[in-house]
Amino acid sequence: MKTKSTLLLAASLLFSVLLSCKNDTNTPLDNDPNAVIVCGTKDPVNDLKWLSDKMKVLEGGSNLNGVVLFEYNNNKVIEIQCSVCSSTNIHQYNCDGTKFDFTNANNFNDYLKNRTKIKILYGTEIWKM
Repeated sequence: MKTKSTLLLAASLLFSVLLSCKNDTNTPLDNDPNAVIVCGTKDPVNDLKWLSDKMKVLEGGSNLNGVVLFEYNNNKVIEIQCSVCSSTNIHQYNCDGTKFDFTNANNFNDYLKNRTKIKILYGTEIWKM
């Protein structure tokens, strides 16, 4: 009789624990107080096809690469930073994947001076200018 009671108690506890668990597949981003909606998504690195495609060709992972979100002239700027890139002024994009034209040194210097960093979206901020 005692083993039935113990077994019933253990089953009840296990059942209670299982009922209290939630399916947390989407909650980390939903509950992240630092989550930022970028181009209509909380996960632009994976959800924006053009950005996802660019990230797939970068070697070295998150220690050698980064995606940083800036605001400049009321625009969101997604900047792909990589440690092996030969230039820092040709990796800034709009939400649709079109590049900002910072090939003119004056335009790029204005961008550097007047941008505001919003958040590191992936990896490491490589270019701290």
